[in-house]
Amino acid sequence: MFKRYPSIQSMQAFLNAARGGSFSSAARQLDLTHSAISQQIRTLEEFVGQPLFERKNGRVMLNDAGVLLANLLGDGFEQIDRALSSVQERLVAHSLTLDVDPELSQHWLSSRLAGLIDALDGRALTVLSTPRHERTAFERIDIALRYGYGEWEGYENKLMCTDRLTVMASPALVKRFGLSLPLAPEAVLELPLLGYTKRSWIPWLEAAGLAALEPSNVLAVFDNAASLIEAMTAGVGAGLARGLLAADALRAGQLVALTEVAIATHYNLYAVWPQGKRERVADVVETLTALVAQSLG
Repeated sequence: MFKRYPSIQSMQAFLNAARGGSFSSAARQLDLTHSAISQQIRTLEEFVGQPLFERKNGRVMLNDAGVLLANLLGDGFEQIDRALSSVQERLVAHSLTLDVDPELSQHWLSSRLAGLIDALDGRALTVLSTPRHERTAFERIDIALRYGYGEWEGYENKLMCTDRLTVMASPALVKRFGLSLPLAPEAVLELPLLGYTKRSWIPWLEAAGLAALEPSNVLAVFDNAASLIEAMTAGVGAGLARGLLAADALRAGQLVALTEVAIATHYNLYAVWPQGKRERVADVVETLTALVAQSLG
């Protein structure tokens, strides 16, 4: 819906009057008449629904509302100046905006950025990491890496990989308990456990042939899978982790799989892009697909 704003001229008149301490000063700076400045400021006051100046004995002074507006408007005009100067009489480089699931961005993307940038062939890269529920982010990006079920109506997408959940822990935790790998599934339940708010232990317990009851010895539950993996690598406890998110920690020996029991995930990683941008993102999708495959290989 279109939102009505006061004119730029009225806001400039107000700011100049506020900074110069008089309508006459603003009139000189803007090359306008005193009455024109008065009218512009009156229009602005009508828009905000209250006076912005105190008028006493022929003088004007900002009231509290005027001080607040002057401070905020000043910042706003500085941002407008920066935005205009960034493109004014300049050749703007081709760019690509990539939005990455926050957990993937935190624990996977950084070490692979160089390979991705090489594939951009000189295009500048902007990386966003917006919350999963903020679907409007898709309107301002070229491509996104998102976990889901492939349900992005109105957008094109490609499944990047299927994944598996495995119980993992740090070698230090295994050593502390004097264990040898692989563990029997029931031995996992003797360890301190970590949880994830979007994931139950029950599907793994059922796959392992154990009672389908949430374990009572879960020390902490995380709402961010990357934070869960960091706690696991620190030796706090054992947890269920995705192969892709845990790939670097496994490769570095910071985590080890505790059992051979693994379950498939149904909430998987997709590349998502607006319709009509397939050609623009095709090479990036190809590169991301290869980077994901290398991680799981």
